[in-house]
Amino acid sequence: MATPQIANALRRSLLIKVISKPAPSREDLDSVIELTAAKVVDALQAQSMTFYLIEGNDIAFKHIYYSPTLWGKDKAREAQFQETRDKLLALKLPLGTGNVGKVIQTGEPLFFTKNGPDAGSLMSMAKTTGFEVNSMLTVPLKTNIVVGAIQVLNKEPAAGTDGLFTDKDQALLEEVAEYSSTLIQRMVDPKFQLSADDTARFISKLTDLPLVTKIDEIEIDDKLVEVTGDAIMRREGIFPHRQLSPNSVAVLMTNPLDYAKREAFSQATEMHIEEVRVVSATLFDSLLKQFFKDSKAQAATPDDVDIGSVADIISTAYDDTGGGGGDVKAEDLESEDSAPIIQLTNRIIEDAYVSGASDIHIEPQEKELIVRYRIDGLCQEKLRLPKQVSNALVTRLKIMCNLDIAERRLPQDGRIVFKKYTKKNMDIDLRVATGPMKDGEKVVMRILDKSKSTLPLPALGFSEENLARYRECIRQPYGMILHCGPTGSGKSMTLYSALGEVNTPDVNIQTAEDPIEYTLTGINQMQMNRQIGLTFATALRCYLRMDPDIILVGEIRDEETAQIAVEAALTGHLLVSTLHTNDAPSTVNRIGEMGVEPFNISASLVCVCAQRLLRRVCKNCKQPYTPEGREKEIMHAAIGWSGEIFKANPQGCPMCNGTGYKGRVGIHELMTNSEELTEGINKEVEVATLKRIAMKNGMKTLHQDSMLKVKMGLSTMEEALANVPPDLIL
Repeated sequence: MATPQIANALRRSLLIKVISKPAPSREDLDSVIELTAAKVVDALQAQSMTFYLIEGNDIAFKHIYYSPTLWGKDKAREAQFQETRDKLLALKLPLGTGNVGKVIQTGEPLFFTKNGPDAGSLMSMAKTTGFEVNSMLTVPLKTNIVVGAIQVLNKEPAAGTDGLFTDKDQALLEEVAEYSSTLIQRMVDPKFQLSADDTARFISKLTDLPLVTKIDEIEIDDKLVEVTGDAIMRREGIFPHRQLSPNSVAVLMTNPLDYAKREAFSQATEMHIEEVRVVSATLFDSLLKQFFKDSKAQAATPDDVDIGSVADIISTAYDDTGGGGGDVKAEDLESEDSAPIIQLTNRIIEDAYVSGASDIHIEPQEKELIVRYRIDGLCQEKLRLPKQVSNALVTRLKIMCNLDIAERRLPQDGRIVFKKYTKKNMDIDLRVATGPMKDGEKVVMRILDKSKSTLPLPALGFSEENLARYRECIRQPYGMILHCGPTGSGKSMTLYSALGEVNTPDVNIQTAEDPIEYTLTGINQMQMNRQIGLTFATALRCYLRMDPDIILVGEIRDEETAQIAVEAALTGHLLVSTLHTNDAPSTVNRIGEMGVEPFNISASLVCVCAQRLLRRVCKNCKQPYTPEGREKEIMHAAIGWSGEIFKANPQGCPMCNGTGYKGRVGIHELMTNSEELTEGINKEVEVATLKRIAMKNGMKTLHQDSMLKVKMGLSTMEEALANVPPDLIL
């Protein structure tokens, strides 16, 4: 039988990973799969174990284990099992295939034994596995969606259970699958967040402390709560609910492993913590609100006010200007220092961040003020406010980023460090741009999430062929790598991910950025400041004297920056940068227009990567169909394939908020330099000719890559054609 120590070690190692990594991990997915697989085999004493993950519309074999007891000393049989393993790891099954497909489809486990009613299934499995199957246990890897499955076959003969698994084995495997799927989901979906309740449940299991899910489950001593006071409770995150002796208490904590806070609580209250229970952060806040409704601390933290209620207060104040009746008067809202305006500004930013928006638009119209968020590349209206609030709101935002509040006729740029203005745990900066419009000043804020780590290159949507070629390019000792595309097409994220791959202690990487979007450890980052003359060109000149190996320039905007960039690429440095052009071949002409000689461009260029972001069709509610007519022709002309693809569900589902789309995936056009391309650049041939040469050398165009994403079921035909038109060159 599996020893309790092995089972506990497995739980503990996975739980620590789940709890201690709040951001998407850059750790390789394979390491989590291998950790789970190895420990599952030990804990269950399984003869065979297979780990499956969903990839698009297929089920992929990710890890396969066979026990040496299956072949003993028979070397030929061992080679046979090795061959079977290699074949399966290269194989993909269509969704819904076999027992595993059934488990993934239903989200329910399957448990068969040779003595059970489903013994026939085990006999048929013996033909494909190459050994007699006595017992099979398959459980889904499930979070809010099913991401894969784990299957184990037969107990080891030494386990003494006649090769049969037990109900205890099933319970352990289901628990392990829950932690493992949480880790995997966090890696493949950067927006996936553990809920407060799940976090509390996992902490409770890790610490073996009881979990409280409802207030009425515990006895609360009102007098003890009152004497302790909310200031200590809020600061230490500890809620004392029962006095056990004159100097000891039973408490509720969101994180019982925080011994520093326990010590601070004991010193402040002179009471020893004897008994601890775990609560979720949500329940902890509810308890504080219930007991300290009218406290000064509660009044001083307007962070709990909902965006809708602030907007209602403001709208009501203007509706009631004739008759009064509102708590807030209209004239009180004309100042940027009024409490509702400050609350509204904070709530808009917080709400946009929680909604997963990349930009916030504050737009004055003739009769009202409109607030819109850009989510997954599309603008969505959030609020309509009275026009009179416009000046106060814009002025408040200008104060937050130290801009000139008296200047309303000229555009201004600034930055908000939001941590200064909120008590919530949001480490975000906002890049702010203001501009005078017909009906007042418009403000656009780009949200830069500092807590978000960059994604590994394979998670950005590169096709296998493009990923291999791009990785080759970023490992070149010198030359110029350019990324092009419109604002918000993922250029910066790709560059940061590329730098993350080559960032080792023996390489000196220097960046010049405006603004610094992500903070990367081990990389020297410089923020541009045009007001004092610190431009990309100045930074580049400085960097050439600072012994760099790799230089990142935020953007090549002018002739001076282009000239120095090419010079750096020609003198033994790898230079990476961005440019605003439509596709890869036209980038060559764009640099030429900046005054760089063609022979310098061809000599320095390593590759150009044009990119866009397509909305991902929702995995949960996408609808399969077979394209006909024009759609079929477009697909066939682009990638020489036609078959079943997916479209978005017009009604959507709760997972995608009724839009039919959730998240985004990159499409790429990777043009690498070659002898023929160098010749074309030197002869200054037109863009169409360069494109033909690049395609002949293996470049997939943006349109072809978008069709590939449609074929893989990641996006839809409608979305692909809305972003990139079909190629004129075939």
